[in-house]
Amino acid sequence: MLKRQTQTLQQSFGLQAKQINKVTDVFARMLCDFTCKELSPEVYANEHLFSSDTMDNELWSLLVLWPVNMGNTESMYQSQDNFYEHPPSYSGSSVNDSYHQSSSYAGTSSTTSYHLPSTYTGSSANTRHQHKRQPTYIADHFNSLDQVVSALREAGLESSNLILGIDFTKSNEWTGKRSFHRKSLHHIGNTPNPYEQAISIIGHTLSSFDEDNLIPCFGFGDASTHDRNVFSFYRDNRFCHGFEEVLARYREIVPYLKLSGPTSFAPVIDAAIDIVERNNGQYHVLVIIADGQVTRNPDTPHGKFSPQEQATVSSIIAASHYPLSIILVGVGDGPWDEMQHFDDNITERLFDNFQFVNFTKIMSENTEASKKEAAFALAALMEIPFQYRAAQNIQLTDRESVRHQHKRPLPPPNEVIDHDNALMAVPRLTNLESAEPMAPAGVEPVCPVCLTNPKDMAFGCGHTTCKECGSTLSSCPMCRQQITTRLRLYT
Repeated sequence: MLKRQTQTLQQSFGLQAKQINKVTDVFARMLCDFTCKELSPEVYANEHLFSSDTMDNELWSLLVLWPVNMGNTESMYQSQDNFYEHPPSYSGSSVNDSYHQSSSYAGTSSTTSYHLPSTYTGSSANTRHQHKRQPTYIADHFNSLDQVVSALREAGLESSNLILGIDFTKSNEWTGKRSFHRKSLHHIGNTPNPYEQAISIIGHTLSSFDEDNLIPCFGFGDASTHDRNVFSFYRDNRFCHGFEEVLARYREIVPYLKLSGPTSFAPVIDAAIDIVERNNGQYHVLVIIADGQVTRNPDTPHGKFSPQEQATVSSIIAASHYPLSIILVGVGDGPWDEMQHFDDNITERLFDNFQFVNFTKIMSENTEASKKEAAFALAALMEIPFQYRAAQNIQLTDRESVRHQHKRPLPPPNEVIDHDNALMAVPRLTNLESAEPMAPAGVEPVCPVCLTNPKDMAFGCGHTTCKECGSTLSSCPMCRQQITTRLRLYT
């Protein structure tokens, strides 16, 4: 059996002999302890297999990130029904399924089955259902994001391109009541908000796999898009260069957005499909960061989808015909109980392309910040290597039956554009003021309102005052336009 298991691993994943020897050695010791010492799988896992003193990070990443059920009915994993059951020393619900997800890392206790192409599983065409591979015993073995990156490389991830979607629905204003000190989840302050934290962790982890480091960024759910469109972070639809620019642009536009709703993930998924098509089918990862579930009216009959749910399901199914993975990161107080059931009901996909991660639950664990970041990154990205492999088997003919609606992203809302225009007008203002009659040497141009203080504030219309007067005005004293943007000027 060990020989057959070794051949399966080598054929499916192209492992080196050194790596296979490590794993088979562990398998042999496991069988010996199970049969000779009569140890239960849980006791063995606690005392031997998952001890950081006896297992190095490379072997750990191999065991955790390999798909543990590859359609082989003779797999030794299946010979022990509860091998991956959580021992009492770890938090999480008790499970009967060997490949159950810990509630500490995904916010759900239900298992998920899904369809995979037979070429992905290495099994016969009749073996279509598989359990999701979920993180177990992760936080204690990965202490940094760099270790997660190394583990993903060991698991076979070669390259990926990141796409980002941000939820700007109005519920963000109150879903931070418990998890974010009663502040809006989009609050911009001295400490990063949950959106900024998630962007930073995902961006840091995936940036080394992104060849051009260009990140398309979209917002949805605000007053300009609702549940029908997305807006690009820039008016010319250009991408952000690196997640550092993503964070900077996010902080720049948030104060000028009007949160609205309802919530649908269909528009941002459709926008991601367009990007994959325009890039000749290169593999992409869409990360959606949201504070709530897809909108569902209480009057919606049981077993039926709301319009927003139906649109989202259709887009997820369409996306499975493309090399595109979708990660939904849940921030805020939730609730998130429907998201797992939502995922379970999508059975018409070519591969399991959707993963939900409860960011709030992971980051609230009582452990070091670096370990929580690593746990979140791995919980979000551990499916990616396997989805990447599955996506490589998708053929162009698989997309012929998909009706994908192409819709160009909207520009940012007008308030954001006004802000951008004011920023671009600052150099022009300097040139105009230099053309005015020169003041005596050492005397600065004074505010036209108080006639005392120097001009150090500009409005979107291009006129200037001092900051003391400008901060109290609602309309420009020169042209009477409503003031929507104020900029400090420095000399």
